[in-house]
Amino acid sequence: MTRVDIEYRTGVRRRIAAGARLVGSWDADGRPSDAWASAPMTATIGPDGCMAFRARVTLDVHTPTTFRWGVWLVRDDGSQFWGIPGEVADPASTDQVLSLDLGPDVPAEMSTTFTLSSHHFLGAVPVAAPAPADDVRDDTAGDVDSENGSDSASDGASDGEGEGKGESESTGTAADAERILFRVWAPHARAVEVAFGGESGYIADDGHGEDAAIARLPMRPGPDGVWEASAAGFAGWAGRRYLYRVTREDGSVAWRTDMYSRQQCGGGDVNPRGAHYDGTAADLDGTVSCSVVVDPRPQPADFWADEFDPASPVPRRVEDLVIYELHVGALGFGETRAGTFADAVAFVDYLADLGVNAVELLPVLEFSGTRSWGYGTSHFLAVEKSAGGRDGLAGFVRACHRRGIAVLVDLVFNHYTQDAERAAWMYDTTTPSHNGYYWYEGSDADHADFPDGGYVDNLSSGYAPRYREEQVRALFVASAVALLEEFHVDGFRLDQTTSIHLYNALHADGRTAAAANVAGRKFLRELCQTLKTVAGDVILIAEDHSGRDAVTRPAPAGGLGFDARWYVDFYHHLIGDKGEGPEYARLLDTAGRDLAGPLAMGLFAGALAGSADRTVVYPESHDEAGNSEHSERNILVSVNDAPLVGETRWYAEARIRCVTALSLLAPGTPMFLMGDEVGATKAYTYNHFTEDKEDLHGLRETTGAGLFAAHRDLARLRLASSAARSRDVEILHTNDPARVIAFRRWSGPIAGETRSEELLVVVSLNNASFPSYLLRHPSLSGAPWHLRLSTDAAIYGGRGAPAAPAPALIPTADGTVDLPLPAVAALVFERTGGERTGGG
Repeated sequence: MTRVDIEYRTGVRRRIAAGARLVGSWDADGRPSDAWASAPMTATIGPDGCMAFRARVTLDVHTPTTFRWGVWLVRDDGSQFWGIPGEVADPASTDQVLSLDLGPDVPAEMSTTFTLSSHHFLGAVPVAAPAPADDVRDDTAGDVDSENGSDSASDGASDGEGEGKGESESTGTAADAERILFRVWAPHARAVEVAFGGESGYIADDGHGEDAAIARLPMRPGPDGVWEASAAGFAGWAGRRYLYRVTREDGSVAWRTDMYSRQQCGGGDVNPRGAHYDGTAADLDGTVSCSVVVDPRPQPADFWADEFDPASPVPRRVEDLVIYELHVGALGFGETRAGTFADAVAFVDYLADLGVNAVELLPVLEFSGTRSWGYGTSHFLAVEKSAGGRDGLAGFVRACHRRGIAVLVDLVFNHYTQDAERAAWMYDTTTPSHNGYYWYEGSDADHADFPDGGYVDNLSSGYAPRYREEQVRALFVASAVALLEEFHVDGFRLDQTTSIHLYNALHADGRTAAAANVAGRKFLRELCQTLKTVAGDVILIAEDHSGRDAVTRPAPAGGLGFDARWYVDFYHHLIGDKGEGPEYARLLDTAGRDLAGPLAMGLFAGALAGSADRTVVYPESHDEAGNSEHSERNILVSVNDAPLVGETRWYAEARIRCVTALSLLAPGTPMFLMGDEVGATKAYTYNHFTEDKEDLHGLRETTGAGLFAAHRDLARLRLASSAARSRDVEILHTNDPARVIAFRRWSGPIAGETRSEELLVVVSLNNASFPSYLLRHPSLSGAPWHLRLSTDAAIYGGRGAPAAPAPALIPTADGTVDLPLPAVAALVFERTGGERTGGG
């Protein structure tokens, strides 16, 4: 008989469940059984000060047996949800269970754990417990079974240290009652030490720059290749700069940063490349500088106390968002430096005036240099120092929440930074197949003539991560969970998920790497389910170009688990400035090149209808605003690069108002890029955005005033209308020669009322007006339609009469309406009453 203590560690300080039940493939007597037994678990506090659940089972094993087990988490209402998001390694199985291998020779007592998120276990973390009085460096590592997702850190002394320490106690613990624990994954290393950097913030390859006054901490190897060292007094270590001195598999020495670092000390562009550096830490590229010990708890403790304003609630559903894509580095108008979170906080009032209720930040986690979009992450828990670091991001989120604006963060899990020399690349080895963070197919012998041939490409900016490796997945999951927990972000956009689950191919010859694609799908399901477990209302958006319905299907139903996906085809149909073929409508590009010919409104109608399938639609994103080949800012596309003066500018702005209306009133969730709202013209490229900044405040007050007002009022209309926020759309009319499209949006009875709401949207990209334009469709019949908004209004720079209300459209019995249709304009009509709440 073997007594097994099983612990489920949430790894987060927030309460995610009211209780838990352990289930496993044994019967009431502890013998193997196909009918799983169930037992309640006891709530406790784990060694990290986070919620955990424990249970003890006695198993009767006479022959080697693999038991399977899992945990049901229990909500306050008594309902249950599965608490194991990771899948077994078998490519043919999507089972989400853990395994426990026992046999007649196992000890009479043992323990095993599972940790939902590892961001409080790996890295340099506080442990809320005193050390023995005569021990300043207790490097003891205990035992743990880390099979299939369990915690890879030790269970030894740490378990007892965390007993009875809840969050409030932990955050108030005296400095001398806390220890620091360093943990790093280096499975191929011969030895690892924690070394401490001096004033320069950099340790050269020969050790120059190490702080000789602080002795290195030798680390002990533990299960699953995790090394550990601890020391007394966490507060005394906070702010220390450190690196891991790794004796690699072949005996060579490498200096490595902490992949779980919460801060890198560098905030500049200098990379000494292993040479002596005696400059200032601020000038260093954070990717290669020393890591910094950081207390992850907010200081002061009441930092988040005034986070929300009840009068301005933060939206919690993807359908309720109007998203503004923002790069912090492109702020700081009038200066060529990269913008900071302080600039972003000052920009929040502008965002609130614009009427958006969500901001999607380009990547903010540590990346190389300062003038970058950030799509090359080096440290997945560290906020970019040059932008203002942890305090800056937290301050921006709080400022947004006070104004009712959700914050989404762009995450890059499809590759690492290309310059990963002191981060993920060859962390503890020089053997390609052992390069733990990167996917490698086959053995080194298989690629003897071309060692790099075993790596996997995925059409992104670097080799594919090793998604089959538990510690790689754990790092990415911890990155997202830490942003939720420590910075209160509301959701994420994942960069190029298609590269994770579809595009993987062998570098040697381009053959599909099927195993990598399968592992990528498993990882995405694990990530989405973990995040939904930690925060049920987290918003998850994928940049996915696969067209697969599974992307937005819930993970428990076999999908990847995202709430929405970027719909790039909508952009190609609406704008089409990248040389797309005739299969795309290319409305704006064609309108700018051909002033009188037909536009493919019928073709665009298909994309408009398709946007109802849980998508994010946009007339422009960071890639399509001058960075991709042939692309440029939309206002230039709209007039084929003609000078923006006089009549040409009027037509340019009028066309932009139309495509904005088509985006903001589509059934997909709308997004637009910073600068669209004021007619920005400079190419938005990944490497010149600091030199090409445009003063959005200044444009708003001058040439961009009309466009700003149009974006503002369309955004407010979208958010105020249940019909506009629904996914229901019906195409009523397309006329390619006339350049006209009309569609209907509707919602069912409004909550607590019997009335319903309908919108009629009519858009003309014709350069001439129609004094009388007939629309006929059965869905138009019924109550009158009242004009809600015209983009031709004078306030937006249009030529429409500003004052008198337009007469209502009175449909005939067969659903015919006769309306005057201005040149290059979008008209929005509404009616309520409930006559029609469905299609046809």
